[in-house]
Amino acid sequence: MLKLLQNEWMKLWHKKGTWVMLILLILGVFAFAGLYKWTGNLEKENWKAAEEQSIKEQQSMISAGDLSKDELQEAKDSIKISEYRLKNNVPPVETKSTESYMEEGTILLSFISLFGTIIAAGIVSSEFSTGTIKMLLTRPISRAKILTSKLLTVFIFVITLAALSLVLTFICGSILFGSSDGTDLVIEGNKIVEASSIGHTLYMYVLNFGDIFMSVIFAFMIGSIFRSSSLAIGLTLFINFMGASLVMLLSKYEFVKYLWITNTDLTQFEPGGFSIVDGLTMPFSLTILVIYAIIFLVASFITFIKRDVTA
Repeated sequence: MLKLLQNEWMKLWHKKGTWVMLILLILGVFAFAGLYKWTGNLEKENWKAAEEQSIKEQQSMISAGDLSKDELQEAKDSIKISEYRLKNNVPPVETKSTESYMEEGTILLSFISLFGTIIAAGIVSSEFSTGTIKMLLTRPISRAKILTSKLLTVFIFVITLAALSLVLTFICGSILFGSSDGTDLVIEGNKIVEASSIGHTLYMYVLNFGDIFMSVIFAFMIGSIFRSSSLAIGLTLFINFMGASLVMLLSKYEFVKYLWITNTDLTQFEPGGFSIVDGLTMPFSLTILVIYAIIFLVASFITFIKRDVTA
């Protein structure tokens, strides 16, 4: 299996498109750093005034009585944290800082999702279109192992790009902004405790992989079954762009919570996250995603193993 992985990895990096993706990601990190540095408020905020304003806004929302149970609890927690900051003189993490830039930099994961989708869509279908699939399958290796090596190659590629993005955003943030003197606060139980900003950024990266991996697996399935990378890319991007709108239209129906597109955004369970469908929990969404991932992969493997390559 290791030799298969090495072979697929080398084949991947022999393609010009892979290097183009890498260059675009690096340029994206630098461009986002520039935008973040030279746009918005360049002056230091009066954090105490901002916290006082936040308390007033949260109290106003609570008084309106339009909040759901979760939103109400979130508003109360926000007030507690703001009051704690003012009472103990604990400033928040500054907007123009390495920590804030790294957290905002998670937006670059959308590029990585796109690149992963493109690679996943073509890693099998390209073997058929170029005719190299016959030579590949003549080797004394099971088709299941061959397909597994291709899937793992895509996963490793995506994780590599994400790690590179994380490192580059840290370097750019350190050079352009410097570390913040502020502190992140969270409520654990009934206590307000300090939280690691970098740790939270890493956690956000992990949550975003729910969406990325499902996009990759879906594109991999379509590419494997229909042997068309363009179809796989088109369908995956359509679902990614239109999924939220579709879920919103169907939100009044019970079955919508069992669709994978409803559960891919795991960041909805973070404080301040937005959930279109009520009643979802992290364990439930993870279970749904695992079930769909298994279905997609089983369909991919059955089709690939049973396919007549001479057809």
